[in-house]
Amino acid sequence: MKEILTRIETWFKKHLPEVLDSLNPAATEEEILELENQMQFELPPSFKELYKWHNGQMSRYYPGLFYGLEFLSLPEIHRNWQVWAQLVDEGINKDILGQSHSPGKVKEIYASKKWIPFAYDCGGNHLGIDLDPGKKGKVGQVINFGRDEDVKFVFADDLESFLNWFITQLESGNYIISSEDEDSISFSTKNPEMSHFLDYWKVITQGKL
Repeated sequence: MKEILTRIETWFKKHLPEVLDSLNPAATEEEILELENQMQFELPPSFKELYKWHNGQMSRYYPGLFYGLEFLSLPEIHRNWQVWAQLVDEGINKDILGQSHSPGKVKEIYASKKWIPFAYDCGGNHLGIDLDPGKKGKVGQVINFGRDEDVKFVFADDLESFLNWFITQLESGNYIISSEDEDSISFSTKNPEMSHFLDYWKVITQGKL
């Protein structure tokens, strides 16, 4: 994990130092424990290591670390998680169904208290870790979920694998950085070219189970 995070830091220092500068200082053990107590779930070791690297980004900073998606700080994780937890308590899963692209890997519900967001598109959609997967899934797998994400995809079996995939894509040149002016920078995938990272994943996994 440490080697992966070093590679990420090195790449952003060279190609997008503005994003690197937007990252918050490392989270403390106490801050991570506070989040676990608030949600009443133990977080995977790879999640804790990521946040001991940096405690997310400055809120609403654009572009976000993950191909434009904001890397959520621990307070922002809790704030977003509370929104979904309240919807679950109100019975949203009785009214709106969800689907799993790979049958059995993600529970076919709209929302779960055990889906912990760590990236955000500022429009109600997330990348998160799944602490309560389907029978064929794995605890800690990285999934999409949110307002517009009816079909859930497994991006990686765990957070470390996702981060390794992410930096490998960047190192291989799969990115587009463009700017219309000094205050507007976009950061997205090149192959295929997609403006929204969650849509990119749907395209590259089309037809695959």
